[in-house]
Amino acid sequence: MKKIALFLLTVSFSAMSQEKYPRLGVGMQANFPVFGISAKADLTEKHSAQAVLGVLGSVSSYYARYIYNFKEKETEIQITLKPYLYGQAGYFVYDLGKTYNLDIDKESVFGFGFGGGLEWYYKPLTKDLKFNIELGYSKVDFDYYDFKSISFGGGIHYYFNL
Repeated sequence: MKKIALFLLTVSFSAMSQEKYPRLGVGMQANFPVFGISAKADLTEKHSAQAVLGVLGSVSSYYARYIYNFKEKETEIQITLKPYLYGQAGYFVYDLGKTYNLDIDKESVFGFGFGGGLEWYYKPLTKDLKFNIELGYSKVDFDYYDFKSISFGGGIHYYFNL
């Protein structure tokens, strides 16, 4: 009986230490000049999806991303790093009248972008709270605001196993 209990305890701890997919991360994502709430879904070890509602900033954005993840690597100081590439597409809104106090309507257009980044977490603290930093290119053709740019961003997400 003790052997069975020890076996079940060992199996349960080893199962808890493994990554399970899918996983859901909720948090904040920023890509200058837009930032807001975000949800990331790690579908597999290599493939993720992200939805961002960027409602804070001069441009509002509602976009989705496909993320290709490379293999995680742990450093000597127990920080786990995971590089990734992303492609994004979405709906962007710019209110020129609000920004410059003019009598001009909001402008709404489709936009896209791509880039890469690095996600990391400090293993002794928790593997569920992850930070990311990224660099990318965005193209959104507003009439009065040229949104073609190299974008710099970052985020923080807390992950749950589904």
